Amino acid sequence: MSPVFFKYILLVLILLEYAWSLTHYLLSAAQRKKPLPDCVKGIYDAEQYDRWVAYTKEKKRMGFYHNIFMTLFTLAVIAFDLFAWVYTAIGITGTWGAVILMLVFSAVSHLLEIPTNYYFTFVIEEKYGFNKSTKKTFWLDQVKNLILNTVLNTALMVLAYTLQWLMGMWMALGLFLILMLIMVVTSFFSLFFQKLFYKFTPLPEGELRDRLMGLFAAHGYTAKEIYVMNASKRTTRANAFCTGLGKGKKIALFDNLVDNYTEDEITAVFAHELGHAKHRDTLKLVGLQGIIYAAMSILITFMLTSETVSLALGFNTYNAAGAFIALSAVVLGPVMTILMAPINILSRRFERAADTFAVENGLGDALVEALTRLHRDSLADLNPHPFLSAIGDSHPTLGERIQVVRRAQEKR
Repeated sequence: MSPVFFKYILLVLILLEYAWSLTHYLLSAAQRKKPLPDCVKGIYDAEQYDRWVAYTKEKKRMGFYHNIFMTLFTLAVIAFDLFAWVYTAIGITGTWGAVILMLVFSAVSHLLEIPTNYYFTFVIEEKYGFNKSTKKTFWLDQVKNLILNTVLNTALMVLAYTLQWLMGMWMALGLFLILMLIMVVTSFFSLFFQKLFYKFTPLPEGELRDRLMGLFAAHGYTAKEIYVMNASKRTTRANAFCTGLGKGKKIALFDNLVDNYTEDEITAVFAHELGHAKHRDTLKLVGLQGIIYAAMSILITFMLTSETVSLALGFNTYNAAGAFIALSAVVLGPVMTILMAPINILSRRFERAADTFAVENGLGDALVEALTRLHRDSLADLNPHPFLSAIGDSHPTLGERIQVVRRAQEKR
């Protein structure tokens, strides 16, 4: 394949991804004009419904404009060989030049997201009462994310380049095993990484703690502590999660959940999370994510072992950073959209099973009330476009979840 032809392929992929984002935007806009399903009509009153429509419009419009900007930027980068120009301007060739170029690319990619994140946080989220983050917290988060993303992306490129040197085409296998190891560690030790951004304090002694611990123990699990996460430092939204290996688990509740929801509602949300643990959903998703990492490993191997990719981006010779730039900026987006569709289908099945688990523990009504409040309090979309939801959402709609709970209650 000639470098010129490959460059055309990259440009077409950029335009196809934009066409998909435009389709998503238009279908969502058309769906908002349709009435809500009967099972969720009463969740928003007239004023709340108008707020949801306005909030969703603003959020989608911001994403649409951001996609236009990123599409034009990426087209310019690929069409005019901008990163090859940066590489030449750096004046350092070879491996160190590629490392510096990758650092520049990762930093620029993150910096371009900051204006959108700032507008979303301090304009849209602030306007609708969701933001609790201060500007100091926001900028500290951006610095942490910038450092993490830049270091991880550059480390992954160096790792892949080293594996290519050591293993040749077999690097795909080595890279796949390392990516899987990283995913397992981050999946089962997510609490550790969350502590980079949030504080976790033990849930005080009392009836709620005893009830959650009792539910945990009834299903054969142990937990040294139940943590309350200071999510209110950044948002008004509520959630909970359960993580850990084997029978030993760590439980975390958003302080917004603890402070604003009833004991029954909190227990129901926790029971849903416990259902995921009971069904080993995290482990299953790790296996499913392995499919994505296998595809990524093959793509990275192809890009790193092909001089055509570097030449297509304007480099005079092979450049590892050029291959990663083409992968990250152009190829990975469309591939992930395709690969995530079947995984989202299975994820929604896991969510329905976890809801059923809560019903089996006598918490069906409390779960419906909790889900209703969670959706209403966050102005969630109660009627997403069926096609977009089917391929892009990891959770069923609220109406679908209520139906699952009611059917499970009837069976009991």
